[in-house]
Amino acid sequence: MLPYESVAKVGKEYLTGKYALYVLLGHREIGGQCAYIGQTNDFTNRVSDHKQKKDWWDTALVFVSKADEIFASETLYLEYLGWKTACEANNHNIENTKPIKEPGLSDDKKNDMELFFEEIKFLTRFYGCNVFEKTKKLIEEMGESVTFYLKVKKRGITATVQYYPQSKKYVLIEGSLISSFDASCSKKATEIRKELISDPQLCKHEGNLVKVIQNINIPVESGLPSLPAEVITGTSMQGTKAFKNKEGKTFIELFPKDKT
Repeated sequence: MLPYESVAKVGKEYLTGKYALYVLLGHREIGGQCAYIGQTNDFTNRVSDHKQKKDWWDTALVFVSKADEIFASETLYLEYLGWKTACEANNHNIENTKPIKEPGLSDDKKNDMELFFEEIKFLTRFYGCNVFEKTKKLIEEMGESVTFYLKVKKRGITATVQYYPQSKKYVLIEGSLISSFDASCSKKATEIRKELISDPQLCKHEGNLVKVIQNINIPVESGLPSLPAEVITGTSMQGTKAFKNKEGKTFIELFPKDKT
């Protein structure tokens, strides 16, 4: 496990010329835990490129064979296993921009690399990283959720939010259509919207609207609903009245103690 400030030095001293599987780990305020799965035989140059193009990561896990028994084809297969397993685990946002296809490899070598990958999974658990591990369902981790809807018909805005009273979390649901421009929302909402709307892995533009293409955690320190409402509409809004469940009851009716 290499912290951001040490990766270049350690890579130059110990990883030059070695084939390796690596995982970049970090956190985005919008979207939560992130990971990138890669392979290389020139880690120093590769990580230098990542430093320039990826600003969210702070740690790298690098895996090499002690006996230098893995080469290009093996690391490509390890990269595929790592990417596939991390996607299936679904507890990090995987930052690879394209799916990784399974490379051609003999059955014997596949078996060897699958055993090697089991060791990699063990080491990631040892380091306290769960990128390859399926975790508890969100309902178990965050408690029961209540689904709310926010619609502004004349602007075409229609969004779905899951609220978790136990943990005071808000998750903007995939498929929601939010405003593409800001009017009078708070500074915090503007910052969140800028990060959200500018990321093609999170949203895509559709005229005056932006379609959310994956579930997004909206960080709300106060636990109150007005910030999520402002993120959705781009305007100042009283979330306690704007959010309604499928029966039409407002947030404040269901949670009278949580006032804006």
